[in-house]
This record gives sequence, structure tokens and C-alpha cells, in this order.
Amino acid sequence: MKRKILAFLGAVLLLSGCATEIDYSKVTVETEETEDVVDNKEIEQETVIIPELMSEDLYSPSKPVVAEEEYSEIYQPEFNTDAQSYTDGLSGFNGSGFICLGNKAYATLEIKVPSSQHYNIGVRLCSAGTAVALITGGEKEIDSPEGDYKTIDGTVQGAVYSEESTEFSYVYLNGIYLSKGENKLTLQALSGTAYIDEVSVENAPTVTKLAYEISNSCVNKNANDTTKAIKKYLSDIYGNRVLTGQYCSTGTTTEINAIYMDTGRYSALRCGDLGIFTEYYNGADKNNEDELQAAISWRKKGGLISYSWYWYAPVSDNSHYSSAITDFDLSDALCDSSIAVLSPTSLEAYQQTGRVSSEAVRLIADMDVIAEKLKLLEAQDVTVLFRPLPEAGNGWYWWGKSSENYLWLYKFIFERFTDYHQLSNIIWVWDGEGYDFYPGDDYVDIVGMDLYTRSDISGNSRMLDAISYTIKSKAVALTECGRLPNPDYIVRDNAYWLWFALWKGDYIINSDGSISYERVTPEELEYAYNNELFITLDELPDFSRY
Repeated sequence: MKRKILAFLGAVLLLSGCATEIDYSKVTVETEETEDVVDNKEIEQETVIIPELMSEDLYSPSKPVVAEEEYSEIYQPEFNTDAQSYTDGLSGFNGSGFICLGNKAYATLEIKVPSSQHYNIGVRLCSAGTAVALITGGEKEIDSPEGDYKTIDGTVQGAVYSEESTEFSYVYLNGIYLSKGENKLTLQALSGTAYIDEVSVENAPTVTKLAYEISNSCVNKNANDTTKAIKKYLSDIYGNRVLTGQYCSTGTTTEINAIYMDTGRYSALRCGDLGIFTEYYNGADKNNEDELQAAISWRKKGGLISYSWYWYAPVSDNSHYSSAITDFDLSDALCDSSIAVLSPTSLEAYQQTGRVSSEAVRLIADMDVIAEKLKLLEAQDVTVLFRPLPEAGNGWYWWGKSSENYLWLYKFIFERFTDYHQLSNIIWVWDGEGYDFYPGDDYVDIVGMDLYTRSDISGNSRMLDAISYTIKSKAVALTECGRLPNPDYIVRDNAYWLWFALWKGDYIINSDGSISYERVTPEELEYAYNNELFITLDELPDFSRY
């Protein structure tokens, strides 16, 4: 269902993803024989979960080599790379000049660090607005994953971003692990033109132990006993172990079952999207009630449930979540927060008198639809890790055009669901991915971040960003990812995400429902799902007794 419009990140560093839409509802696989399974019968992946006792973890994360040592150095790329040096057109540069990287061009620095530890890497640059990828290691030039430009076969650690400016300033990527001695650092412009003056490398801590000291209380004042128990459990494991999570094709557990067939373990967390139930969503899975049943069934098996809300704008023409497609303007729907507790009848009266706009009424109508679906889950004692309006700070979606308007909408949803619908089964997950979009600690239980990259990294620099948004410490989850995290790197970088959630479809399975090894090897999948660091379904407690 999800399609993301990527303006500049291309294939070197994918920060969001898309999955080919395949109907998995009829996909079947052969499974191990159990007492409940008839010989030689195929088992439908979306309905059958094989009962099992707790499995034994086969692997432990490797012990990291981290030797803290003071270090700070400035590298001048006009000296340390083979890129051409410039002095004309810009002022305020340090050293003897600066280098210029056009779209997709790159330059490689040779840097030497005294110990294997974490470093903050700063890039002093100016541009007309660009992103610059930082790639460590690598020996040769290769095609990008899509084959449309050349890059280096190293590890893409992330990207730094520069707004339009004619003045040089530093932007940083923090917590990057470098091995002692010589290291290659490649800078590659992913869009536009980047003028780079210097690069700083300084030792720095990664995620601190203090970040994992969080409250076990819920911001939802209506939270029921199951929701409170789950929140307490999440607080108890945070900083010690990581929940396995998997997005599933609508109405199925196809992806989770495929993982089981290869590893003998099920994901602890089943993830989906409630946007399919809103009025103007137009996908083939619109209003598929099997989705709610799949969630209920998964919870009855002892699993946890997470739902995002990718919202097709409440407008009949060009409805979509992408701001590049829909012309819906959230500012037309703004109204006083007291409106959040009005009934549909009162809202209609308010609209007739001009006190609220038709856009606001349609917006609230969609909220009520989602609330009713959550009530159905509530009636079955299903707690939902609820993630509305994802990735607002990236600017890709209509709800992220303005941080001020986004904050109004997020808080309005919170108040309508809490004060009007009085939902008791929600744990609030905020995934705004930008300081200006953070609504405040009173509205957030868990901070989410998304990471789509083909490189094998822990994502600790993204976690450091997420931690900086809050005043009180909040748990941080990897709410979407395009690659299965490596337990060794999570331990090395102290990046204990509360959970990870791998995207669905062709990010993990083929069209026949079997595991796709395009982004993960059989050994990596086996190592992760049978690792003592990661929590699988069979390891979850009975929350009625927790």
C-alpha cells in the first residue's frame, strides 16, 4: 500500500520504502506437523500459528571493542581529497578553499583515529539545499542499487542535510563507530550541489545508559489494566532487549509465518496500518475487516499489536497521503481544540453556523472511523501501540507541511480519542522525526524513528536524534526499517531500540510467500531471530498476570 515520494535520497540512503503490492491472502506453505494439523495439508499463512513452547536462544551478540580515547581533528578536503579546490564565489571558508560536489558526485577522505570507538563527524558546508551521504570504508566504485549513478561499496552511515544558504555552517552525524587506524570517509551529494569547507572528527559517546531510565506510566489517562501491564513490560525490557516486529500484508500474517518457516520463531509484534478504513482511501484492501481479525487472533496468541495511520486526505479529488499528490490543505481545517469533544450532531450544527469548516468535519469523521476500529479491538482486550501521522518532519505527507498545523492535528487526535471516545487500549507512539514536530511529553509514550538503508548499521545516530526531542526520557522504537538489524551492532553502539519493525511485502518475502534474500541472508535471519538479544513471540509474558 505504501508508496513514498523520494525527492533526493535515491538509492544510496533510503529513508523510507515501498513494497510491491501482492495479494498474499491465498499464499500457503507446508509446515511442521503438530497435533492440530492434518497430514499433507497445506496451512494458510494468514490464519495458522503453530503452538510452541519457549524456544532456546542459540546465539549471543558478540562483545564489542570500544576503547574511549580523546580525539579531535579537522580535515581540509581541498588537501585530503583529489577534488578540485575553489576560492571564488563564496566567502567565510577556512583553510585555503573548499570543494564542490555536484549531484551524485563524491570525494573520499583518508582519516586516522587513535582507537576503536564512536565519533561525531561534522561537515561544514553550504548549498542550495542538499543531502550529503557519509560512507565509511569501501574499496571500489559500484553502481547504486537502482543502477542510475556510481557510489562506493562502503557502509552508508547516514546523511547530513543543509538548508539553502550562502554561509558555511556545520551539520553533524553522531555516534559513528570507527575502527582504530586508517579509515576511509566518502562524502557523496545525493541532490543538488554541496560546497564543503572542512570535516571534523571528534570522539563522543553513543547512547548513554541514562537514556534507558524511563517511566512505566501511560500518558493515556483511560489506560486499562492490560495496557498498563504492557507499558510496564516495555519499560522493564527497554535498554536490555529488543522486541522483534514485522509489518504484515493486510489481513494476513504471511510475512511473520515466512520468518517462522526459516527460523522456527515468530515475531513478537505484528504491525499494520489503519488508514485502509478511512473514507477516501482507495486501495484494493479498503475496509478489509480481516485486518482487525488478524490483529485479534495475534493478540490471542500472546503477541503484541502496532498500528500506524497513513491517512489519505479527507478530500474527494486527488486524495492521498503524499503532499506531492493531494492538494488538501490542513490549515483549512484548523479549529479550537474544544471542538474535539463534540458529537457528530453538534459538529453538524457548528458547521451550519460557520463555526467549523467542512474540511474540519471531514477530518473529524475520519478520526471517528479509526476510533471505532480501535474500540472493536478494545472490546477484545487488544492494546494497540498507535502511531498516527508518521514521519511528519520529512515533509513528504500532507500532515507535515507545517509543524504548527501538525501539532494542532496530533493533539486534536489525542484529545478526541482520549476525552471523547475515551479509548483505554492505546499506547501513543509519536514518529514526527523532527524537533519542531514534537507535541510534548504529555502526549507521547514512545518516540518512533524510521530507517531505510541497505547498509548494516544499528541506527544509533537516529536514536540519538530521537532522544534529544524529549524532556523526560521516553523509550525509542525503530518503528519502520528496511533491513533486519544486526544484534552485534546494537550492542556495540548501545542502540537498544524498544522494538524494530521490518517493512512488509518484498522487503522480506517473495510473491509466493517465501523469504526473499535480497535484503537479508539466511544466516542473518537465523542469527537475529535465535539471538538472546531479540524477543520473539514465545518469550512474551502473560500480560494478564504481569
